[in-house]
Order: sequence, then structure tokens, then C-alpha cells
Amino acid sequence: MPPQDKPSPGRFHALLDRSAAAWLILAIGLVVTLGLWQYFGTHFAERARDRFSHRAEAAKNLLLSRMQAHEKILRGAAALFAASDHVSRAEWRAYIAALELDRSLPGIQGTGFTRMISADQLAAHVAGVRAEGFPDYVINPPGERDAYSSILYLEPFTDRNLRAFGYDMYSEPVRREAMQRARDSGAPALSGKVTLVQESGPEVQAGFLIYLPIYARGTEPETVNARREALLGFVYSPFRAHDIMDSIFSDRLNDVALELFDGAPTADSLLFASAQHSALARFVVDHPVDIAGRTWLARFSSTPAFDADNDSAEPGLILFGGTTMSLMLFALLNINARHRRRMQTAAARLAQSRDEFRTLVENVPGVVFRCQVAAPWSVIHISPNIRALTGAAPEEFVSAHVSFGDFIVPEDFTTIEDAIATALRERTSYEVEYRMQSRTGQTYWVSERGHVYVDSNGQPQWLDGVIIDITERKKAEEAIRNLAFVDTLTNLPNRRFLLERLRQGLANSRRHGNHGALLFIDLDHFKSINDTYGHEAGDRLLCEVARRLRQSVRKGDTVGRLGGDEFVVMLEDLSDSAEAAREKGAAIGDKILAALNEPFEIDGDLHQNTPSIGMTCFGSTDEHAEELLRRADAAMYRAKAAGRNRLETNSAQPV
Repeated sequence: MPPQDKPSPGRFHALLDRSAAAWLILAIGLVVTLGLWQYFGTHFAERARDRFSHRAEAAKNLLLSRMQAHEKILRGAAALFAASDHVSRAEWRAYIAALELDRSLPGIQGTGFTRMISADQLAAHVAGVRAEGFPDYVINPPGERDAYSSILYLEPFTDRNLRAFGYDMYSEPVRREAMQRARDSGAPALSGKVTLVQESGPEVQAGFLIYLPIYARGTEPETVNARREALLGFVYSPFRAHDIMDSIFSDRLNDVALELFDGAPTADSLLFASAQHSALARFVVDHPVDIAGRTWLARFSSTPAFDADNDSAEPGLILFGGTTMSLMLFALLNINARHRRRMQTAAARLAQSRDEFRTLVENVPGVVFRCQVAAPWSVIHISPNIRALTGAAPEEFVSAHVSFGDFIVPEDFTTIEDAIATALRERTSYEVEYRMQSRTGQTYWVSERGHVYVDSNGQPQWLDGVIIDITERKKAEEAIRNLAFVDTLTNLPNRRFLLERLRQGLANSRRHGNHGALLFIDLDHFKSINDTYGHEAGDRLLCEVARRLRQSVRKGDTVGRLGGDEFVVMLEDLSDSAEAAREKGAAIGDKILAALNEPFEIDGDLHQNTPSIGMTCFGSTDEHAEELLRRADAAMYRAKAAGRNRLETNSAQPV
């Protein structure tokens, strides 16, 4: 541009003297304010949504954990039948009483046994039960059917439960579907929504049941037809939906409302509602919950209490403050345009404002700095807060006695240099996260946001920016990750992480043709530890078990905790031969068995606690992680049935 075409300072000041400049500044200020208001409003809304999602996920996991605990109760009841030629009414009552379900798992309506009866066995069955001291016993509802069922045992055998004695659940379609599904699969089956026969009076609740089949003793039916022929009856638990949900969540749904549906969210499928649904709920999230072969839909809605606790006034303050500042700047420029004679006074005020701003910058949270563009980033100006991060005084930086590079973790240099280079090339600000190490050896995570100042020739002159300590945020992120994938008690992988590792291990076996093994470990009589020494002692024992398991396996093997006293060990790449893999897996299983047989010290006493271990192998065939766990679990139960403290191998393993 020729010299005569360059804008002179006089022309620039003349432009500022016009009211149009004030209007332009006002427009820019309002646009920036609206942008910041929208950004922070969105940010706080996302943060509230994340908190709500975490609450909902925790409530869902609590529900799933409780229902799985009830499934385990039924498995224990099934084991009672498997261990006896005949379970009498008195034995059933004593077994249920020993579980103390009202204390350990409150909210359950009862635990019972229903027997399947063919039409030609009906008369003999009724006569036999009447001979036990129940002269009025009949199976209801009456009528001729090909097959009957009858509730023979149900504890506690009092109050509402007395009405269920002799009831034919197989005659009702919803219950029958669940009973048939349990019979054919051999696994627990959850029924649809029903009204329990125990219900009466004005306080009728929705209900549901969980069934587990009981087969004739000495049989291990492998096919559907074999299971149907060997079926003896079912152990089951009926639940009143409101009673069980109130016991699960108690006071944990103060700021989150829960609606639980049996399948699709309709009025007819509603099982439980902690509060009346509000169309004004700010957050709503649906979680499918798979329980015993049936899917519930848990709908979580935020309550006014949650919305109030997570609402922030900061976006409004930004809008108000930004608008106010924009209007003030507009007024200042407009007055300046009309009152040129007050320029000197205004300039003095601006200088004062600059000094006040500098004082403010020196005291804001974080570190405000100006430094050289190139590493090691020698400092030109820096605020006093740098002492908290590095242990060095601001004067040491300004005097070049130290520089930023002296405190940055060397591995992060490249990250910072790349961010600055990109910002310089694109003429934008940069933001980068890295680690700083103080003179005391403590490491901090920081977030740096800055801008490269360049001269009229495009040459970089210095960096202006701010450094914020984000160590706590990083710790929180790590804690959230651990909650999702790591068991908080033992620091072992949890069920979710373990299933992912199982799927990966199965894929590797198919890809490379190698064979591995899965060990399912359950501690024998672990409940007695909690009952005798307390849950804290039980937790310490679980941690010691986890430590011994890690020491007993190879480097690279996976040790995980499914929950309670159940652990899983996955052994990969044992051999390219199925038989050799089985032998190596059994050898490691024996090593684990020996390690866990060593006495445990509990409150100064030595306690012997043994495991039951089930092992199954996997290879190049197309298998699913859940099926692999089921096989190992079945082998473990055989170990328990055979006397515990032993290793049982699944005999029907693919090669």
C-alpha cells in the first residue's frame, strides 16, 4: 500500500469519535455475551445430565444386584433338593429360616416349592398331603387339566402366604410361560406382571415371580426333552413390586423418580412408580434391565429437588454481567465521541482500569503468564500462583533462574510444542493439558490456554496465557473409569470388564487356533465369615483371596471378581492342543486350590476357608462369553455337590 493510502492515527481517532463505533462495540459485546451465556448454559446442563445419568446407572445396578441375589437364593434352594432324596416341610422351613431373608434381603414375599403333578397322580397326591395334617387340602382352581402344579412349601407359612397353599400356578398363562421357560432352559425365569394370590383388600400391588426348575435327583438333563421328562417342580419366590422396590431403594431415590415397566412403557405394564410421573421432568433416561430371561424397562426421571440442586446461576450472571459491561462500554464510547474534551480524563480512567485489571489477574485462580514462544519457555511475566504448582517464586522465573521447561514432565514437551505450532500456523488460540512436577516431587495435571502474539510481519513475539490446576478433575475422571470397569473392593476387573476380556480372548483363540481355560471360583461357607467376624473381616478375606489369585496365575492372565465371593480366572494361550490346555489349566487350578487352602488370618485367628473351582476350556470354535461362564459355573456347582474344596472340569468342552 502506498504511504499516502495508509490510515493515519488521526483518521483512526476520528472513526472512534463517531457514534457508529460505539454501536459496533455494543453489538460485538452482546454477541460475545450471548455466546458465552449459551456455552456455559450448555456446559452446566451437560454436567447435570451426567450426574443424573450416574444416579440412574447406580440405581439400575442396585436393582440388578438385588434381583441376582434372589436368584442365588433359589439356586441354593435347588442345591438343597439336589442333595436330598426328599426335602420335608420341616427341612424346608429350617433352611429358609437359616437364611434370615427378612434381614439380609428384605422385601421378599416368600420362598417356596411347587410340585408338578400329572392328571393320573392327582388323587394320590391330594390324599398324601391330607395325610400330612391338612385335611382340607385341595388344588385350586378346580377343573380337569393334563398337568397340575401345587404350592406345597412357602415360607413364611403365615398371613398372606396361607392363601397360596395348593394354588396351581401352571393353570395361569403368565406364570405358566415363565415356568415353561425355566423348565426348558434349566435357568431362573422371571414372570410377567401378575396379581399374586396373596393379594387382598384395598392395597393390591402388582407382582411377579422368579422360578428355578428342580429335576429328579441324580439326573443332569442336557436337552429340552430330557429336562421336561425329569422335571420334579420349581423353587420360586413371589414378590410384591412395591414392597421389594421400597426395600431395595429405601431413601436412595430422593431426587430421582423411578418407573418400572414389564416390557414396553404402558399403563398396563407398570410394575412400580416411586412418584407420580411429571411431564416437566428435566431429565429422563430409560434403562433396559435383563433379569432371569426377561427385560424390564427402568425409566428414571429427575425430580424438582434434583433440578434445583443442579441448577446454576452462573449462565444468568454471565448474561447479566456481559450485557451490563457491553452497555457500559457503549455508553463510555458514546460519551467519548460526544465529549472529546474529556479524553484525557477518560484515558486516565482507562489506565486505572488497566491497573485494576492487572491486580485482578494476579489474584485469579490459576497462573497468568507471558513467556517466550520456544522451549524451554522463558518467562516474561507470571502471577504469584505459580508457586503452588512449582514451589518456585515468580521472581525466579522473571530473572531467568528457572523456566517453565524445568517443571514440565519431559514426555509432555512434544504435546505442548505441537499445540503451539498449530495455533501459530492457524492464527488461533490453543489449549493443551500436560503434567508439571514441583520441587517437592509432586506431579500436577494442568490445562493451559494461550495465544501467540505475532508482529506485523507475522513473526511470533511471545505467548500470553493462563494455567489451571486440573489434578482433581483428572482424579475424578479416573475414579469414574474405575467405577465402570474395576471392582472397588479388590481392584480386580469387574463383571463388565471381564466379559469384554472373555470376548477378546475367545476372538484371539479363534484367530490363532490356541486353547485356553476359564476357572470359576466360589468360596465355601463364606457367609459364616461375615456372620462370625463381620462384613469388614469378610471384605479383608476377599482382598487376600484376590491377592493370592494374582500370585497364582501367569503374567497376562486375567483375574476378575463377578461379585460376592465369586471370582473368575481366564487363562489364554495355554496350548495349541485341547488336551494339553486342559492339563495346564488343571495344574494352575490345583495351584490356586493349594494357595486358597492356606490359612487366613482374621482378627488374630487363623481361619481355614476352602474354594470350589469349576473349569471349562475354550478353543477355536465359535463360543459366547456368557455360555463359557455358564459352563464354568456349572462345573463349580458340581465341585460343591461333590464335597467342596476341589476342582471339577466341564466334560462337554469344545476342542
